[in-house]
Amino acid sequence: MTYSERLHAPWTWWLVGLGFEVCIAVAVLAYLPLPAGIAVCALFLVAVIAGILAYGGIVVRVDESGLSVGRYRLESRYIAAAEPYEGEAAREALGPAADPRAFLFTRPFITDVVRIDLDDVADPHPYWLVSTRRPKDLAAALRALPAKEVTVR
Repeated sequence: MTYSERLHAPWTWWLVGLGFEVCIAVAVLAYLPLPAGIAVCALFLVAVIAGILAYGGIVVRVDESGLSVGRYRLESRYIAAAEPYEGEAAREALGPAADPRAFLFTRPFITDVVRIDLDDVADPHPYWLVSTRRPKDLAAALRALPAKEVTVR
């Protein structure tokens, strides 16, 4: 494996989740008997924790066969180029300069992205935009992938 990064949620999301849980607890415990209210609050707490972990537990990985972003996979033979975007350039790539056909795997709590141009005529997406906290490292790992030959039988 040449690159691996977990796109974990920031601590502020956990703080917001805790605030949400407190609001639910106040509302539920005011109307339900104590045992039922505690059970409902516990279920909401589990749901909040599971939601934040699922949304913020995505792994971006580059290995010899290509790029994996969560459940999505891009083989190295389809990667034509990789360009890191930071700060204002990333905002521009995600906004005004974005192609509506692009495949986006972005997280609102991560500001930097890598643009991965595709070399696949059958793919409707001209490129992928992937959120990362280390755009230069991810782009370098993608550029270092060996090009694979396509065998036609």
